[in-house]
Amino acid sequence: MQSKIIFFENTFEAGSMNKTKTFHLAKLRQKFCRFIEYGDWEESLLKYEKYFNWFSYGLIAASALFFLPVYISIPAR
Repeated sequence: MQSKIIFFENTFEAGSMNKTKTFHLAKLRQKFCRFIEYGDWEESLLKYEKYFNWFSYGLIAASALFFLPVYISIPAR
């Protein structure tokens, strides 16, 4: 037995709070596209540009050190 309470054309069914929330891929993609197009993520990203640059330089240096034995062994052949 389910009961309904109607408030201003919104219905609330008894037991609907126990339902698991499902994410629809189309709605999720639409929300992401709306965030990319209309959000202010670029301005907030520019605040951290210096840190991203230093992280990138560190990543490049770490990869160069990782592949250093390969760089040395190629001319030694």
